[in-house]
Amino acid sequence: MLVTDNLPFMRRFDGAPLIQPILFKSAIYWLCVFMVRLAEGLLHFLAAGGVLADFPAHLVQHFSWPRFLSIQLWLMVLFLIYVTTHELNVLIGDGELYRLFFRWNSSKAKLTRRQRIRLLTRLNRLTEANPIEAFSERGSPAHTELVGILRQLASPVVPLTRA
Repeated sequence: MLVTDNLPFMRRFDGAPLIQPILFKSAIYWLCVFMVRLAEGLLHFLAAGGVLADFPAHLVQHFSWPRFLSIQLWLMVLFLIYVTTHELNVLIGDGELYRLFFRWNSSKAKLTRRQRIRLLTRLNRLTEANPIEAFSERGSPAHTELVGILRQLASPVVPLTRA
């Protein structure tokens, strides 16, 4: 995986919807493991005194295809889980999944994440609705709202109470 991740074509779907890089990378990892496992079978065959030309016949007659394919299927599921987790970690921010799983209280994390997403959404709408000059004018409604959003994003998170 370390070698495969550094190949240039692995970044082919980085700008696409998340499902495309997940499926693409999982398929590439699966294909690489498939080839390595077949090569491992070839090495065992050659070490046992077989000849390279006889390997295809050995695969058909003596190779345990149900076991091999069930392991490959299981590896594909594991690759899908790994790549999905990795892509979500990259999308959310490197290390954020670790913080969510191991450092934050889950109820606070949900509330905090929800608050931050709402603030970032407000910030996005604000920047779409106003020209850049409106933010540089002190006292303008856009500048005041921008400063308020930035203060909330920079302040320590205090969970909201529901009324």
